[in-house]
Amino acid sequence: MHSIHILSFLIACTISLTVTADDVSPVTVNKTANFPLLDGHCDSAEWRGATLLQLPANINIHIMHNEHSVFICAQGKAEDYTVLDLYIEHGDTKTLYNLHASAQLLERRLIEQQWSKSDFWNHKEWGGFWVPYAGEESSESGKRTKFLTGSSREIQVQKKKFPGDVWQMMVEISGIYQNGKYGASFTYPKNAIDTNTSTWTTFSFSTH
Repeated sequence: MHSIHILSFLIACTISLTVTADDVSPVTVNKTANFPLLDGHCDSAEWRGATLLQLPANINIHIMHNEHSVFICAQGKAEDYTVLDLYIEHGDTKTLYNLHASAQLLERRLIEQQWSKSDFWNHKEWGGFWVPYAGEESSESGKRTKFLTGSSREIQVQKKKFPGDVWQMMVEISGIYQNGKYGASFTYPKNAIDTNTSTWTTFSFSTH
């Protein structure tokens, strides 16, 4: 297993656009000259100028693109695991894809209204920063695995995987700590359904 490391060369000069989850109108994704390092952080100069999607519970989703790739960074609170599910409709085949980043990276497709079996670590033309392993801890049922909270979840998708300058997408963020427990999840747009593209949003890629 290895993470993707991309050097940052230039600082984006586009103006940030902020959109809330209640807004279901098309989203314009800002273009960037940056190549962000997928390292679990999206609050640096690398993400300056990205389009900003704001969800409840202080969750921010940064999204930007360049000639070859689309970059998404989901930023939660210090207590959150911030699990990222990106749903994309293939523009030609109309097949729905789920790109998932939690403790592992996985990919699924919707086949006859059923999501396929999770294909772990066999993703093609995309990658990301998953939830880091943080050792073990004691519980009532014995030892259990710990994962690091507070890091951001990042995904890079090569444009050749999904053709066209307009993508139909939805985003789901889970593993959120709220009201004293984990389990909260939120979608962009609000109330989006993973099997129904009519509830999703159109994302178009700016040319400058």
